Amino acid sequence: MRYLSYITIVLIAVLVACSNKKRTNYFSGQISYTYSYTSDSLNTDSISAIRPSQGVFWYDTSNYQSRFIGADTFTYYYSGKLNKCLFEPGSSKEYECEDYSKETDSVVYVKDYPTDEKILGYPCRILELQKKSSWVKYYYATDLQIAPATYKNHKAYNWDVYGIKTNGGLILKLEHRFNKFVMHGLANSISIKKDDFKALEINESLFSEICK
Repeated sequence: MRYLSYITIVLIAVLVACSNKKRTNYFSGQISYTYSYTSDSLNTDSISAIRPSQGVFWYDTSNYQSRFIGADTFTYYYSGKLNKCLFEPGSSKEYECEDYSKETDSVVYVKDYPTDEKILGYPCRILELQKKSSWVKYYYATDLQIAPATYKNHKAYNWDVYGIKTNGGLILKLEHRFNKFVMHGLANSISIKKDDFKALEINESLFSEICK
């Protein structure tokens, strides 16, 4: 009887360890997007000339970095530990700090449903967010999840809502409807890195220097 109890305890410990390992196997790496625009009332060439044509996101288990490339280039450096973001226009090395614990829009309703579409070979689901000022449709991967630290307290731009509702599903395609135009984004490459990958290209000490 004691032997059976011992075996049971060992099996439970192994199952818990495996379960914990699975939960912490989050996406670390880079994903790149191509953006395009449509409109019923505005010239799409004019929109494309001033809006980003490409985007690159880097994720690790604590932070993310995003860069939007177009006529102007903007980079955002997010610290999951501090819930702060540094914004850098171009490569100016001049940063602005934003508190991402503050909600910048409100969500009216959320809708999540399946799709047969695969993007870059990855199966997806769809999440729709109706916000007060816009509407977004995300096609997110069911097999690739970003770490909770990169979204759970990130109320700015309702990133927390997206992350919690999708369990951190990596966004592979999006449709963002604004008042007079629609932004379309599609992932064109994914590079998965090792666990020691660092998403931020800046020294994290900058957060304490600038976010005063």
